[in-house]
Amino acid sequence: MLYPLINDPGIAANMLSLPHPYPANVLVPWILKCRESMEKRERFELTMVLKETGQAIGVCSLSRISWEHMNAELGYWLGRPYWGKGYMTEAVTRLVSAGFEVLGLERIYARCFATNPASARVLEKAGLKFEGKGRHEIKKDDRFIDMLHFGLIRADWAVKNHLVL
Repeated sequence: MLYPLINDPGIAANMLSLPHPYPANVLVPWILKCRESMEKRERFELTMVLKETGQAIGVCSLSRISWEHMNAELGYWLGRPYWGKGYMTEAVTRLVSAGFEVLGLERIYARCFATNPASARVLEKAGLKFEGKGRHEIKKDDRFIDMLHFGLIRADWAVKNHLVL
């Protein structure tokens, strides 16, 4: 179940719009909204599960999809007990591949807090390139936070994966 994982102050600390405590009555409506958004091809919010047990461990998404510009923003979070085990890198790498192969995107981009080097490393391992830093880009809990920007275009992804487009 996702609720105990998402209701973690360590998760909320690294997410732009995630409150803590996370209201229990918000999770099911959020899941329903995600399903509706997927049907409309507006965003793809996927629950990550362990292969062995089917246990939900986090979420990985492509959102802010622009079909006009053929790009999307990559986002994710992972329950604390599963940090440092390679699960997020695997999920992000697979979702990036699906974004290019299945959805036909031209560009996938992501942002993470400059104070979250583990998230930046996940993006780099998945092939996204550092594109810059937005100083004091967002405000969270009455403090300004720098954001790191990453991106990957289809041609660079194809080269990394030895594909011919």
